[in-house]
Amino acid sequence: METQSIYNFKLKVLIVMALMMVFVGIGNAFSQAANLYKIQSLFLYNFTKHVKWENTEGAFTIGIYGNPKALAEIKSNLGSKIVWGKNINVIEITSPADISNCQLVYMPRSNKKKIIDFIGNSDLSNTLLVTEDDLTSDGAAISFVFEQSKMKFKISKTKIEEAGLKVSSSLISIGIPV
Repeated sequence: METQSIYNFKLKVLIVMALMMVFVGIGNAFSQAANLYKIQSLFLYNFTKHVKWENTEGAFTIGIYGNPKALAEIKSNLGSKIVWGKNINVIEITSPADISNCQLVYMPRSNKKKIIDFIGNSDLSNTLLVTEDDLTSDGAAISFVFEQSKMKFKISKTKIEEAGLKVSSSLISIGIPV
């Protein structure tokens, strides 16, 4: 009988330890995602300093599609910033029509086909489109990529100019031109 209770105690300890490891792993994953979006928000902010928009009225609007964690982190990091003399307003995008209200649109990693369809149904004039997946061949002007565990970005001067925007040569020189 005593052997059975020792066995049950050990089993409970193992289950508790396993659950703790799972929760620590989940916490680390959330933390890593938040850190990634924090870094990406800094990139987005710096992109705004090196691209020139025409006819920007009101606030400078950044739209985020399909990822509540990215939306919350970017809003937290950029919501109080100013670019080109305008306050930054970070909004959630739910339809292609929402893009026409934004100067910059960020599409974090998600269903790639949905994003490509979304891009195809959007008016990207006067809008800088940034994606987390490499979608520069599918319409994105800038895409975050990882090379040797380092975050970099691919940049398409052609896509930027097709949107009616002007980009500084310094931004192109630090990105990976496509």
